[in-house]
Amino acid sequence: MIEKNLTLDKIREEIIKFKNDVISQRLGNYYDTKSLGEIFGVSRKELAHSNFIAWLLGNKESHHLGDYPFKKFLEILVLSCKGTQGDKHKALFDSVITGHLRVTELQIYTEKTIESVGRVDILIEADVVYFETTKKLRVIIENKVTTKEHSDQTTKYYDHYENFQDKDCINLYVYLTPLSGIELSELKEPESSCKEYIQTNYQNLVDYLLEPILNKDISEKIKMIIKEYLQTLSQPTRSEDEHKQGLIMAIGHEERELLTRFWEKNQKLVLSALYAISSDPAQEKDVREKISGALDSISGAEKDRSLLKIYFADKVHVQGIKKSDIGYFTVKLIEEKGLLSDDTFNFLRKDRSCSFQLLKTADECTESEIKYRKYRTSEHPELMYDGVGYYVARNWGIGNIHKFMDSISSQFDQIKYQIN
Repeated sequence: MIEKNLTLDKIREEIIKFKNDVISQRLGNYYDTKSLGEIFGVSRKELAHSNFIAWLLGNKESHHLGDYPFKKFLEILVLSCKGTQGDKHKALFDSVITGHLRVTELQIYTEKTIESVGRVDILIEADVVYFETTKKLRVIIENKVTTKEHSDQTTKYYDHYENFQDKDCINLYVYLTPLSGIELSELKEPESSCKEYIQTNYQNLVDYLLEPILNKDISEKIKMIIKEYLQTLSQPTRSEDEHKQGLIMAIGHEERELLTRFWEKNQKLVLSALYAISSDPAQEKDVREKISGALDSISGAEKDRSLLKIYFADKVHVQGIKKSDIGYFTVKLIEEKGLLSDDTFNFLRKDRSCSFQLLKTADECTESEIKYRKYRTSEHPELMYDGVGYYVARNWGIGNIHKFMDSISSQFDQIKYQIN
């Protein structure tokens, strides 16, 4: 519950704790210091980010990292592929993952003008060798920081480069956005108008490119530059003109841990402060309404502690389970009651009553699905069928379990659900 009536003495006590807390002090020092991007007024300018990425991926730049950053970036594209995107370039992607890719030439351009088409945010042209095959590789990156795509840009760039009819050239199309990792993992297709693009995000750049580079033996100057950029990504925007007020593009691992611990220790005080602002007539109306809406969402999430019962043949089979585990307990019930057959297994395997697949093998799970524990692949397979191990989706909540329950009950007459 949100504390709306803290006594004055309690408020004073909580503020003193907050001020003396080591985590609060560390975060205060971090966020009170402007990044260079903020100082220069370019923290949310797409060209500034494109220029940094181009510098980082270049193999002849002052960071002296060679083609290591470019190869790490290609790994990100492999991890970000969905559906059949990876099948088209299987040999190339396999070479990226296994380390058999060699880069012999690399050129990177920003704001590359294509007459009568537009300007490509970042264009990478490389000569690569893998598995005794030599190819030209072209990576076309559409970088979106504070705006959405307009005028079907991605489709125009795709049509332009696909019309080259160059059999020895591989084109990879990338749609880069600040979308959060969880939101990205839940996308069924890229948000770009052209669905041939691989959508990835700045958080992946942090997790799989920037932080691995910081772990390498690099100069203090390069380390400082990368840390400054990390701070630029994680600082909430303060400009009233930004497309999305409060936008955070990505966040580092250490900073995420600190903020999580900060929230756990100071949740009561933070929520009370937000409530005070939301109910203060001296605040701007839109500020009050936005904070009030956020508090309603938090409060709703806190109040929704309902648990589930699963019935089999009108008898309670299991009770007191969390909504996130409804898929797992349903699958185990079907297995336990001997209801698995080729038909019922195929039904479960193909179930997409929501925007994700109920059953997946470990190899089918994406890096982000594993990272955010959507499938628990670190554990033993949760269902064995025909000698293959499967894992059950854990992405259920009050907003999507009803479709799942209706789907299961329509297929298995004996199974019913109740929300307590």
